[in-house]
Amino acid sequence: MMMKGAIDDHFHFEPDMFPLERMIHGMDLNGVEKTALVARMCEPFYMDTAFKNLSSRTLRMSLLYLNPLGKMVYMSTIDSGGNFVLNPLTRETYKIYGKPDNNEVVEVIDKYPDRFYGWIFVNPAGPSDPMEEIEKYVSIPQMIGVKTHPWWQQYPVKKLEGVARWCEENGYPIQVHLGVGEMGDYRYLPEKFPDLKIIYLHAGVPFFREIWNHFASKKDSNVFFDLSSPYNDDIIIKEAVNTLGAERCLYGNDGPYGYQKPGEDYDYGLIKGWIENLSISTEDKEKILGKNFEALIKRS
Repeated sequence: MMMKGAIDDHFHFEPDMFPLERMIHGMDLNGVEKTALVARMCEPFYMDTAFKNLSSRTLRMSLLYLNPLGKMVYMSTIDSGGNFVLNPLTRETYKIYGKPDNNEVVEVIDKYPDRFYGWIFVNPAGPSDPMEEIEKYVSIPQMIGVKTHPWWQQYPVKKLEGVARWCEENGYPIQVHLGVGEMGDYRYLPEKFPDLKIIYLHAGVPFFREIWNHFASKKDSNVFFDLSSPYNDDIIIKEAVNTLGAERCLYGNDGPYGYQKPGEDYDYGLIKGWIENLSISTEDKEKILGKNFEALIKRS
């Protein structure tokens, strides 16, 4: 049965792929009450062929069952120029933006303040000072946390120290998409900032079981995991929830990046359906689908 009132913790505003009014229609159809938006961060791309679908599945399975080989496959998704590689056979690549436009997210919030939250997207390796970016947007109540991407924007997790310290002191959560090597040091921020609320994106890609097992035993940790994106499937989500517990997991989509073709709408119901079909209590499903997120963004 479809549960109502879900909160999507992670969706990119990409109107060239998925216009705003169609986003809201998709939310309404699938019982998504609110969405936390992230600025677009690369050129539009689609997972719209059988080969791309197979490549995505191969990456997922190699990360889950064949790590560290899986990390080598994961590393191949960024080229020497810092572009996202979707199809290495055809050299299909997409430019990654060094300075995501948070203004676009604010404009959506201004139009629909009851339907959208926003993440302040910062890049400590980019052209803008992260703290100035935070100060520019933090007065907006619906801007509820900070989004970072050490992997695609190619910087070590340590470079987030200043941002993490600010988030810890002010009670804001931080989203982190991990890479490999220094870009994937998932221990660094939790150990240095024990009161920092951290959300590792996409079930902790590229580590999966390694990172789940590490934090499953740390009951007092403030580390959470969102379950979004084509990096994941129902198998990975089930194992993540079983290992970490529902209290550590958050529903998200990472749309509009899915398996639709150009012109088609993103399927809001896919990941939500996987969570609703888990063999866990209704109370635990409600935690994943929104209650955990609501608790994370409170700053009392």
